[in-house]
Amino acid sequence: MSNAVISATGLTKNYSEGPGSLQIFSDLDFELQPGESVGIVGSSGAGKTTLLNILGGLDSTTSGQVSLCGEDLTKCSDKALTRIRNRYLGFVYQFHHLLSEFSATENVAMPLYISGMKRSLANQKARDLLDKVGLSARAEHKPSELSGGERQRVAIARALVNDPKCVLMDEPTGNLDEATAHSIQQLMLSLQSALNTSFVVVTHDLRLASKMDRVLLMEQGKLCSHEPSID
Repeated sequence: MSNAVISATGLTKNYSEGPGSLQIFSDLDFELQPGESVGIVGSSGAGKTTLLNILGGLDSTTSGQVSLCGEDLTKCSDKALTRIRNRYLGFVYQFHHLLSEFSATENVAMPLYISGMKRSLANQKARDLLDKVGLSARAEHKPSELSGGERQRVAIARALVNDPKCVLMDEPTGNLDEATAHSIQQLMLSLQSALNTSFVVVTHDLRLASKMDRVLLMEQGKLCSHEPSID
C-alpha cells in the first residue's frame, strides 16, 4: 500500500460552457511523497489552480480519484472534507486572506480554534510558529499594521500550525517585490526541511519552482516533468 501523502489518478475536469463543455485537463496522475516538494508551472489559464483546488478537496473532479493520507476525497461528504482539510492540509495563497479584525497570533491560531483546541494552548502554539518565521515582535499586530512580506509570513505560519502533512501554495510570492519574495522562498524551504512537510507550489516564479525537489509543467491539459530555464 502506498504511503503517498497525495495520490491522484485519472483526473479529468470539465466546465459547462453554453451547450457544450470546456475541458481543463484530462486523465492526469499525480503523487506526492512525505517530505517532498513539487513545483507546478505553466501559462495562465492552463489549469494549475484548478488542479491544486482538487488536490485540496476545494473543488470536485469530473472523473478520477484523489486520496489524501489514505482518505478518498472523491467519496467524502462536505463535513468529512472539512475535517480532513483541517487535519492534513495547510493553504497559502497569493493574497494572504488574513482576518483584519484579529491579531497575527489569532490569525495563525484560527485553524486550532476551529479544531477545538483550548484557546490558551492554541495561542501559545501560534506564537511559537510566529517566532519561527521571525515575527515574534509582531505577534499582537493586526494585518493592517504589517508589511506585505510580514502578512505572507503570518499566512505561512497559519498553514503550518496544525502540523499538516502537506501545504498547498498558489502563487505564494506573486504579490511581493523581488527581495521580499526571495526571503519568503528561503523561509518556505527552511521550514519544509525542518518540519518534513510536503509542499505543492503553483507558481510563475521559475526561481522558486527550481528550488523544489521536482517541477511539473501543465500544458495542453497534461502534466509532464520539466527543467526550468533560469536566466
